Amino acid sequence: MTTTALVTGAASGMGRIAAQRLAAAGYRVAAVDLNETGLAETVRRAPNMQTYACDVSDAVAVRAMVDKVRADLGPIEHLVHSAGYARVGSALTHDVSEMQRLINTNYIGTVNLCQAIVPAMRNAGSGTVVLFASMAGWFASPGLAAYAASKFAVVGYVDALAQELLGSGVRLVCVCPPHVETHFLDDIRASDPRVLAGRSGMSPEKVIDAVEKALGKRKPPIYLFPGDAHAMVLARRLAPNLFRRLIARMVKPEL
Repeated sequence: MTTTALVTGAASGMGRIAAQRLAAAGYRVAAVDLNETGLAETVRRAPNMQTYACDVSDAVAVRAMVDKVRADLGPIEHLVHSAGYARVGSALTHDVSEMQRLINTNYIGTVNLCQAIVPAMRNAGSGTVVLFASMAGWFASPGLAAYAASKFAVVGYVDALAQELLGSGVRLVCVCPPHVETHFLDDIRASDPRVLAGRSGMSPEKVIDAVEKALGKRKPPIYLFPGDAHAMVLARRLAPNLFRRLIARMVKPEL
């Protein structure tokens, strides 16, 4: 029996890679994004993929999209939610309306997808949920206060969700990568390259490799730290003040 997967952020980056790999593995894939041009490129030569334009921050639109996917492709057994974005700005001067949009997309978007999809998985006693947070959800850095806050919220939400899903048969993995070389990172560099302190990012393919490896385990970790993310979160846990000072010395954006 063919399984249905829904992938958000599927027009580019890690979402596109995840959608294409799932389709290649035989899943029926609902590729979701606001960028319809990018979606068309993602599904090119993939007859088992269908595209759905949706703003994940809009709860009504998300529920309508999920209902349509179920009508078109059947029950959703695999969710990969990678939609999100970042904006550079000072914690003291960043436009609050833009900060609110970040929260609405990165955090509330996660809530919207989970509330629309996960209850049916729990009722069925099976399913896989892959959510994307970030290392920014474990420690912040100058210039990315709004983005970090949105990802801290995702990490906290996942902690509660994991406890609610204990014993349900639903597998939950929250991916927390370091910087990843996608258009997302290009946008940050275009705003202020000093926010990245000259660091290059991990390849998106390697992040998805790590996700696939984790899902291959009988009990995948709730939080997945690909690449050098594990060492970074360990350093943050063991020596938080030292780690915070190190970041402040390295990251000197123009704010």
